[in-house]
Amino acid sequence: MYKHTFDSTILRSYDIRGIYGKTLKDDDAFMIGFFFGITVREKNPHKKHPLIIIGMDGRLSSPSLEENLNEGLKNSGCQIYRIGLGPTPMLYFASNYFKADGAIQVTGSHNPKDYNGFKIVLNQESFFGEDIQKLGHFASKGYSKKFDGFSKFVKVNSKYVNAIIKPIKNVERHSFDKTIVWDCGNGASGPLVKMITTKIPGNHIVLYSDVNGNFPNHHPDPTDESTLKILLKKMREVDAEIGIAFDGDGDRIGVIDKRGRSVAGDLLTAFLANSITSNDKKNQTIILDIKSSDIAYDKIISLGFKAEIGKTGHSNIKKRIKEIKSPLAGEVSGHIFFGDTYFGYDDALYASIRLLTLITNNIELDKFISSLPKAYISPEIKVFCSDKIKFSTIDNISKIIFKKYNSNDVITLDGLRVKNTHGWWLIRASNTEEALVVRFEGNTEKDKNELFSEVKNLLKNEGLTLDNY
Repeated sequence: MYKHTFDSTILRSYDIRGIYGKTLKDDDAFMIGFFFGITVREKNPHKKHPLIIIGMDGRLSSPSLEENLNEGLKNSGCQIYRIGLGPTPMLYFASNYFKADGAIQVTGSHNPKDYNGFKIVLNQESFFGEDIQKLGHFASKGYSKKFDGFSKFVKVNSKYVNAIIKPIKNVERHSFDKTIVWDCGNGASGPLVKMITTKIPGNHIVLYSDVNGNFPNHHPDPTDESTLKILLKKMREVDAEIGIAFDGDGDRIGVIDKRGRSVAGDLLTAFLANSITSNDKKNQTIILDIKSSDIAYDKIISLGFKAEIGKTGHSNIKKRIKEIKSPLAGEVSGHIFFGDTYFGYDDALYASIRLLTLITNNIELDKFISSLPKAYISPEIKVFCSDKIKFSTIDNISKIIFKKYNSNDVITLDGLRVKNTHGWWLIRASNTEEALVVRFEGNTEKDKNELFSEVKNLLKNEGLTLDNY
C-alpha cells in the first residue's frame, strides 16, 4: 500500500515547492512520482506504459529528488525519459517533441537555494491548482497496486537549441555586430546559453554559465534589481546594446537596455508585440498579468491588438493563451509566452531570441522605452506574510475595500486591484513565496505617493509593515 501525507505548505497554486530537508524530502519526490504516474495511467487507460519526461535544475538537492521521482514513476508503471540538467522550458519542449503524456521538472525556480520543488505537465497542459490538491488527497487515501515501469536517459539539448534559434537563423552574421551581455546566474540555462551564442550573430559575453546550486555570484532572480548590478557594470564596460538575465530555471527573463534601464516584463511584452507578424491584429489578444502597467496595456492597444488583464502565474497564463489562441502573453516578473509560432509556454531563452531578432531588424529597445509616457509606478514590492495568513489577510482587506469603493473599480481576479482618481494599486498573495505582492501606479508623482499611503495603512491594519519603496 502506497500512502503519504505531504506538508500542506508545499502544495501550491502553480507547482509543488518547499524547503529541502524540512517541508520537502526525498520520499515526497518518490510519492509525487508514484501518484502522478498512477494519475497519468488512469487518464490514458489504453497505454500500458505512458511516457513521462523528467528533468532538473542545478540546485544541490535536485539530483536526489530527481532520482526518487524517477523511482516513484517506475513503480507506477510508466516509461520515463530522463533529460537531465537543463532549464524548465527544455522540459516543456521535450514534452511536446516526444508527445509525452506527462512531464515533471525538479526546480526551485527563483527561490532561495535551500528550496526545491516540481513543475508538472499533464498531456501538454499545466497541472496546477485543483490538480495539485487532488494529487495530495489521492496520496493521503493511498493506492494498493504496484506496476513495473522503466526509464532511460535521453538528450534533447541540441534539438531544443535548434528549435529556439529559428527566428534569428536567417540573419547574416556580418550584418549584426552589436555586443550582448548574458547573465546566467549559475542557473540551469548556462550551458545552453553558451551553445546558443555560438550559433547566432552578434558579439556575446556570457557571465556565470557554469551551473552551481550555491549561486556564488548572486541569486538568480532578475526581478530583483540588486541581482542585475554585475550585468549592468559589464554592459557599461563593453558598451553593450543589451543585457539579458535569467532566473534559476530559465523560464523568466530580465532585460537591461543600452541606457542602463531595467525593463519590466510587461513593457518588454509590449515591445515584443512588434515581433507578431499578423494581418489580423484587431482580432488577436495579447495577455498581461494583473500587476501590469496601464502604459504597457495602452501601448499594445496602439499597436492594433486587443489587450487583456489576466491572473498572475505561469500556469494560469498558459491555460488562457490556449483558450483564446493568444499570440503573446507576458508577466511583470519576466515570464514571456509566445503562442504565434511557438508552443505557448514561458521560455526565457526563446524570448531572448525574439528580442534579438527585433534588434537585428533595427527595432531598438531603448528607443521604444524612451518613447513611452513618463511612468509613476512602483517596483513589485514583496511584504513578508506567512503562508498561513496571507490569503485571509487579503480577505480582511477586501471587506474594507468594498465598503469604500464601487465594485466596478475593483478587480478581484487575483488579489485586489483597485482604481481611483490617483491611479491604481494592487495587493495580492504570492503563490510562490511567503509574501504579499504590492504595486501601484499614479497619474503623477504626488498621486503615486497617495496610493502608497493608502496601501501602507491597509497593511498596517493587518499588522504588516510596508517600507519605503
